Amino acid sequence: HLSIRRQRQMCIRDSHMDAADAAKKNRTPSWLTVDEHWMMEQAYDIAAKRTQMLGIQFHVDHIVPLQGKTVSGLHVPWNLQVIPAKLNQQKSNHFN
Repeated sequence: HLSIRRQRQMCIRDSHMDAADAAKKNRTPSWLTVDEHWMMEQAYDIAAKRTQMLGIQFHVDHIVPLQGKTVSGLHVPWNLQVIPAKLNQQKSNHFN
């Protein structure tokens, strides 16, 4: 039985994940090729493999954030990089 606080945390996390998934879908151009979609899938596979091999969490980061305050990038292969989760969380939705 989960505490009320833990249930609330899980709902917040789920809503953030839903927002991120929606942003990816909305920021993925229809003109991407099959090969470009494959390249993006590979980035997520690489992140999972690095996590498994190295024992630290890796994320696929959008170099130009999808939901930035000053700029918004696209969900395209050339806007992705695989980085440690800690760095991605520090970066948040900022673009330098």
